[in-house]
This record gives sequence, structure tokens and C-alpha cells, in this order.
Amino acid sequence: MSGSRLAPGGRECCPEQFGIRSERTQGFFFPFMLYYVDTMSILRQIFETLREHYAAKPNYPWWPENPIEVIFGAILVAGSTWPSVDKILAEFRSKELLDFRKILQLPDDELATLIRPAGLQSKKAPRIRAIAHLILERSGGDLDLYFSRDFDEIRRELLSISGIGPSTADNILLYAGHVPIYMVDMFTVRMLVRHGIVGAHVNDFQIQELIHRELTPDEEPYGAKLFQKMQEYLVRLGRDFCDKSRPNCWHCPLNSYLPEGGALGISEKPSPKVLQPRIQPRTLPNVSVQPTPKPVALPELNETELQIIEAIGKETMPIDDLVEKVQLPVHIVRATIAVLQMKKLVCQVEGNQVRRVSP
Repeated sequence: MSGSRLAPGGRECCPEQFGIRSERTQGFFFPFMLYYVDTMSILRQIFETLREHYAAKPNYPWWPENPIEVIFGAILVAGSTWPSVDKILAEFRSKELLDFRKILQLPDDELATLIRPAGLQSKKAPRIRAIAHLILERSGGDLDLYFSRDFDEIRRELLSISGIGPSTADNILLYAGHVPIYMVDMFTVRMLVRHGIVGAHVNDFQIQELIHRELTPDEEPYGAKLFQKMQEYLVRLGRDFCDKSRPNCWHCPLNSYLPEGGALGISEKPSPKVLQPRIQPRTLPNVSVQPTPKPVALPELNETELQIIEAIGKETMPIDDLVEKVQLPVHIVRATIAVLQMKKLVCQVEGNQVRRVSP
């Protein structure tokens, strides 16, 4: 793979702007990475390997096509199983309740009884009502209109509902709204940790940022479909081979991607002694136990970093305004800001804003 590639929107981006190790950027790393590792193309390679492996397999039962079923299902499946949720959705269909207005008109006890098989009905029923009310208020129930808005704003609205976390919100965005935002689940985390791509301490947001950088939709499949298929493949992989406690690495299609010595962190909570770097850093021998690694010296600013710096100017600027001003995808802007923070050229301040740091 060449040293640069097309980012979403057709713009060229280089690995340097994301702190990814390459021939021209030896030793770059993000603070959330456990160790040096060349992730420039590994996730795309893994995707292609899984696509080839599962191409001849039967179609996998996945999220429903009806976006309202996806929204209700994403709330109901938390702490439950999909077969239980599927039965509830079938009941909703038979009673013609896949309608936000009808859900709000349904008595509390009747709604709680309907969703009882999924458990926690006293908590999930208010969440279903809250999201139905939100969508009706914002778009009159028109989901195409609702999801056509800025997805950061939609995500904030969903997260404002008590009991809806990032995973559920991203699930709704990806499968109901077809927004290209990856939903991090346990199967994704398990694969990345065991293959030495990330450390066990990395959080879901950081993993999501990594996947958004490495799986840019510059090749088929495009947009949300890419992330939907990637997650489907990793769920199938987790159930077929990458078991929680007894993985079948020998027959796994991703066996060749394992680090030397085999899978890392076989348990769901790997200890630091089990996790060993794929490539031992010479200058940071204790990086795996450092809570906040010191930033490394970086080269001069690239074109994207210069564009961001110039756009910020001398005043404090909201990140949303910055994205609109530079006309770059939001994940590229945020990743570039992260690099500029490491260089001590910008800092984030209260209210999701950013400003330049005086030299």
C-alpha cells in the first residue's frame, strides 16, 4: 500500500497525520496504543480475508431491515438475547405497533408486558417511549429526515436518553440510519486485542477512532455498508472461532495475522504479564504500564495540520465550526487535533472547543 490514500470525500490523507507507523514515520504512536504496531493496512487485510472466507457461507441472520425494528431491538437486546428480542418484535408486527405514535398511545403496563421476555421491562419501556417521543418531535416520525441531520447531533440526542449508551446509540445510527459510524462490540475488542493491534486498556471510543481511520470507505463496499459487514464478520468469527475462553486459533481464517507466540490475552481480562508487544519498543520499555506516555518528537506540520492550525486562528473555536470551515470529515479533524495536541500546538477547552497554544 502506498504512503497516502483517499479519505472520505476523496481527499488524500497520509499516515503521518494519524501517528501511524510507516517507513517515513518510524516510532509514531498515539497515547492510547499499547505499543508500536504497523496498522496502516492490517484492518483492511483482515476485512478482505473475512469477506473471502464467508463469501461461500450461508447468509447470516443479521439486523432487521425495518429501521423501527432496529431502534426498538437495539434497546431491548441490552442484557438479553436476540431470539428473545426477535419474538418481541414479531409480536409488535402482529399488533401493528411498529409505529412511534402507537407506542406512545400504548398503556404503560401493556408495553411492559409485551417486552417482558427481554427483561428489565420497567427500565426499557421508558427508553422506548423516550426515543419514540424524540423522533416524533424532531422529524414527525420521518426517519429519513431524522437521520439526514448532523450525526454528531443525533448521537448527542440519543445519549441524552437515560439508559442509552454509546454502543446502543451507534447501533441505531449504523443499522437504522445507515450512518458510517462503527459500533464497537466485544467481538471487535476481542479480535483486536488477541491479534496485538491494540492493548487491553484501550476504550471503545479509541477503538472506534482507529477503525474509522483504517477502514476508510475508499474501496467497495462503501459507507455504512463497510462497517456493517465488518461487524457481521467479526461476530461470526467470534462465534465460530474466537471463543471467549477457548479460541480455535488453529482453524481460524485470521491465524496468519496472530503475533509471534500466538493469541494475546485469552481471557476477557488479560493481565499485563500475558500481553506482550508485537514489536518491542527500544525507547519505551515500560510503555505498557505507563498511564500517560510522554509524546514523542514529531516532524514538521503536514498539509492537513497546517490547514487546521490556520483555520483555528487566534480565537477559541468550537470543533463543529472548525469541521465546517475546513470541509474535512469530522474523524479526520479530530484525529489531526489529537496529533496537534501532542505537538503542544493546540489544546481543547471547555465545551468541545479548541484553541491554539502560544509558542
